[in-house]
Amino acid sequence: MWPHTIAILIGGQSKRMGSPKHLVRLRGGNTMLEAMLQFASTLSKRIVILGGEITGQHCIPDLRQKQGPLAGIEALLHSGEDTKYVVVGCDMPSITLDAVAPLLQCSTSALFSSNNRLLGLPLLVYGNVNTACSAYLDEGGRSIHGFVSTIENTVIPLHEKDAEIFQSVNSPDDLNKFALE
Repeated sequence: MWPHTIAILIGGQSKRMGSPKHLVRLRGGNTMLEAMLQFASTLSKRIVILGGEITGQHCIPDLRQKQGPLAGIEALLHSGEDTKYVVVGCDMPSITLDAVAPLLQCSTSALFSSNNRLLGLPLLVYGNVNTACSAYLDEGGRSIHGFVSTIENTVIPLHEKDAEIFQSVNSPDDLNKFALE
């Protein structure tokens, strides 16, 4: 088991999905959040939910409202819960331990890329970049990619086919495609 914390983002507005994504049921009957909690428990005993309240789970609320996933990451980094974290979205039901394993080996914050495009999640982020995250948000930045470019980082290139495992489910159409796979 990885001795650090897995953080699951749930605070999005889910405009394209039409309802909170973490509550959407997958073909097997689990909600997306339940699927992500199962994934996280294969990786670590330390799991936290960012950006919302879930009964029976350890949750960290955003420090800033309506600032996107980076606000959840900022709250996580300022929590002091750990020295490093793997951050995932609640909407990544295909993710596996093997897929994120390369992140766990990095000595700096890290993320994947495919076709010269950075993938925002999953993200390995070290707790000592909390002030850099707050400064980036203070300057009006909101993207994970933009924030990571301001700190020391490692980019792990993936083939396009390998990157599909990190696909987010953002709409009912995405959910239908996922159910067909």
